[in-house]
Amino acid sequence: MSARAELRVTMELLSDAVFGSGFSIPGGEDIAVAVDGSGYPYLPGTAFKGLLRESLTNWLAWSGEDEGAVDILMGESGWAGTADDRRVKLTPLILDEPPAEPDDCFALRTFTQLERGVVKTGSLRTASCIRRGLRFSGLLECAETDVSLLQNALACIKWTGAMRSRGFGQVRFSAENMGMASGAERSLSGVACIRYRLRTETPLIITDLSRSRGNNWETRGFIPGSSIRGMVLSELSLRDPDWFKAHRRELLSDRTRFSDAVPSVDGLEAIPSIKGFYENKDETDFQSVLKTGDVTPGYKRAGLGSFCALDRDTVRFWSARTGGVTRIQRNVAKGEDTRPFQTRYLEAGQEFTGYITLDGSDLAEKISGVFAGTVWLGADRYEGHGKCRVTALEGADAPGWISAYGCRSQADVGTTLYLLALSPLAMLGPNGEPCGLDLPELTRLLGVGEVKMELCATSVTEYGGYNRTWQCREPAVPMYDRGSVFKLRCNRAPALDTLRAVERAGLGVRTAEGFGQVLFLRPALFEGLTRKKAIGKDISRAETAAARARRAKYNWIMKNAENVYRGGLSRSQLGTIQALCEEAMGQDGNTDALYDFLDKNEKNRGARHGARFANISRLIRTVAEQPISVTIGVPCTDTPTARLELLCQLFNYSRRGKEAG
Repeated sequence: MSARAELRVTMELLSDAVFGSGFSIPGGEDIAVAVDGSGYPYLPGTAFKGLLRESLTNWLAWSGEDEGAVDILMGESGWAGTADDRRVKLTPLILDEPPAEPDDCFALRTFTQLERGVVKTGSLRTASCIRRGLRFSGLLECAETDVSLLQNALACIKWTGAMRSRGFGQVRFSAENMGMASGAERSLSGVACIRYRLRTETPLIITDLSRSRGNNWETRGFIPGSSIRGMVLSELSLRDPDWFKAHRRELLSDRTRFSDAVPSVDGLEAIPSIKGFYENKDETDFQSVLKTGDVTPGYKRAGLGSFCALDRDTVRFWSARTGGVTRIQRNVAKGEDTRPFQTRYLEAGQEFTGYITLDGSDLAEKISGVFAGTVWLGADRYEGHGKCRVTALEGADAPGWISAYGCRSQADVGTTLYLLALSPLAMLGPNGEPCGLDLPELTRLLGVGEVKMELCATSVTEYGGYNRTWQCREPAVPMYDRGSVFKLRCNRAPALDTLRAVERAGLGVRTAEGFGQVLFLRPALFEGLTRKKAIGKDISRAETAAARARRAKYNWIMKNAENVYRGGLSRSQLGTIQALCEEAMGQDGNTDALYDFLDKNEKNRGARHGARFANISRLIRTVAEQPISVTIGVPCTDTPTARLELLCQLFNYSRRGKEAG
C-alpha cells in the first residue's frame, strides 16, 4: 500500500458567494445556502469534489498529461469496486473563524428578470449570499505521489457556487501538505473481543433501502456490522495482500463476527430499544406485554427511541442525530436521473461503539491495526462523507451488554428465558427457508428437552445486501428487527455456559456480518422495568438563538403577508414604499422621508385616498418603532436597519404571493 498524504485545503471568498442547498425557505429566500447544524455556511463535500474534478480535468488537458487520471483519482459514476491507493478522500469546507452569530455570515440579495426592458412578472427572487472575506478549510487525503498534481488543480479553482456568471463565487484556493495521513498504530493481540469507539467528523451515510422511497434516501441510525466488516477487509487487502489472501476465508467466516456500532451516550452500554412496552397517552403508566400477555385497553406502544440502557427499573432511551441535504445528478450525458433528491445522514460529532468477536485470537492484531486514527465508512465516503476518528480501542472478554444485562450466574437462569434480538435475526427451517425462530434447533442448542414460545413482541423487515465480487444485490431475507423479544419456556433450566455459547455464536443466517446477534436478558432485570426516561437532550442539538430568531422572522412574514395588500394599494405604490424603506436602511434607519410620504398620502389627499394607506402606515410604524423581539415574539438582535430589512422581506414575499395568485 503506497503512502498517503493529507492536505489542508483553504478557500477564501473574494466576492459574495452562494453555496446553494437545493431548496427555498417559506417566508425567506428563494435560494437558500447550505448551512450546518448551528446555522453557519459550509461548502458540501460533493460540491468540493465536483469543483476539484472539473479543475483537474482542465489541468491535465492544459498540461498534456494523461486525462485518464481523473477517473483514477476521483472515481467514476456507477463505480462498485474495491478501494484504490490513489482514490481521493475529502471533507466539506467549513468556516475557519465563525462569527459569534451565524446571521453575520449572510447578506440578502434580490434579483429580477427583464423582458423588453421591463421587469418580468413573477421573476422576483431573493438569495442568501455568503459575505466576501470569509475563509473556509477542510482536509483532502490522497496518495503521496499525487500531492503536486492536486495542489495545482486546487490552485486553478477560481469560481464556486451558484450565479457565477453574475459575479458571485470568486474564490482563492490553496493547499498545504500536512504529511502522512495515517494515525498512530494501535494493535491488540491475543484478545477474544475488540471494543472500539468511533467519532463522526463528517456526516455519515448508511443508506436504509427498506425506508428509502423515490428520490428520498434514508439513513440507518447506527453503523451496521457489515459496513465495519467491509471497511476492515478492504483495508487489510490493501495493506498486506498476501496475508489477506491466506486468511480471507477465516475473516469471512462466522468465526469472526462484527456487531453493529451504535450511538453512545454517557458511557452507557447500549442495546436496541426493546419492543413490547405499552403506555397510556400521558406516559404515566409503563407496561410490558411479555409479563402478562395482556395490555390495558386504550394503551399505545411506548416511544423508546432507537437504543436504550436498562437502569434498575428504568429504560433510558435515545436515538442518533440525523440530518439531510438536497442534491442533484448533473451527468445528463450518461442518462442519469437529473431530478433533485434528498439524502439523509448521521450528523457529525457523534460517537458509536461496536464490538468484533473473534474465535481465532491470532486475527486480533491485524484487525485492530486498521483502527489507527481515521477510518472512512458508508456511502459517498469519497464525496465528503464518512470520515470517523477512532477514539477508543481495547480488548475485552465479550461484548459489554452481556455482563450489563445478561444472566450473570446460574442462579439467574430459570425455565423462563427472554431472548432479545440485538440485530436482525432469521433462522432457517429444515427446507432452508427463513422461518423466524426454529424452535427444534433452539432446543438442541440450549441442550434441553423442549422449548416453547409463550409470547413475543416483534416486527419484520426484509434485509438484503450487495456482493461486490459479482457486483449484484443479494436476495432480501425477511428477518425479525433488532429489539424483537421472545419469551421462551423450557422444560428445564439450561446451563449458563450454554447460553453464553449461543450468544457468542449468534443465531440464524449471516452472523459474520453482524446479523443474528442475541442476548438472554436477566429475567429479574427485565421483569422489573416499570419506567422510562428519555436522554435525548444529551445528544440532541439545541436550536441556537439565531436559528430561533430566523425561524420566527419567517413565520411572522408568512403570517402577515396578506396584510400588505389589504388596504388596496397598487404594486407601484407598494414599490415606492419599499424603495423608501431601502433608502432609510442606507441612512442607518433614518425614516424621515418614509414617514413624510406616508403622512402626505394619509392626511393631505383626501379621506378616501388616506384610508388606503392607513393599514400599511400602521404596519410600518409598528414594526419600525418597536424592538424586533416584540414583533416576532423571540429575542433577537435589534437595530433600526434590521427592522426595516424585515419590512422589505415582507414586501418581497407578499409580492411573490400576489404574482403567483
